[in-house]
Amino acid sequence: MLVVRNRMKKREAAGGKKTLLLGPNCPGLITPEEVKIGIMPGHIHRKGRIGVVSRSGTLTNEAVGQLTEIGLGQSTAVGTGGDPINGLKHIDIMRLFNDDPDTDAVIMIGEIGGPDEADAAVWCKANMKKPIVGFIAGVTAPAGKRMGHAGALISGGADTADAKLAIMEECGFTVTRDPSEMGKLIKKLI
Repeated sequence: MLVVRNRMKKREAAGGKKTLLLGPNCPGLITPEEVKIGIMPGHIHRKGRIGVVSRSGTLTNEAVGQLTEIGLGQSTAVGTGGDPINGLKHIDIMRLFNDDPDTDAVIMIGEIGGPDEADAAVWCKANMKKPIVGFIAGVTAPAGKRMGHAGALISGGADTADAKLAIMEECGFTVTRDPSEMGKLIKKLI
């Protein structure tokens, strides 16, 4: 991925088109009834006005299923993947959702490890004009143990689930420790 990213940057610096990189190791993205790139199960998605961004493919599907079940649907759902070297990050997707006239609110799902969700939360506090529900997987994960993939490794500092949830809450997110509440919470906010 480092080689791919470097080639993309060199091409852009030489006057080539800017290309967005999603992933690796992610489910892709879907804008229902418009575009599907990746492995997201299209049948659970419905056109709507709620954005979803997540490092976890499974939790992306969980949020989408909840939104579809309660009749809200999705504007776009994006799975960024959790590898340590990747393309688009939470902050990039949150910027796009903030500027998207077809997105009224966002569910942002993260995992332990790395600064991505905290960086996005700080940006959202200063810039986001739409309500956000936040969830971080891995509250019970022990520090220093790899959980699932290389990106889900916590050092015991600001990259723990508790620390990320606290930052998100300080930045104005409605946070939950129960992923089954994401859809209900977003419905209350809009």
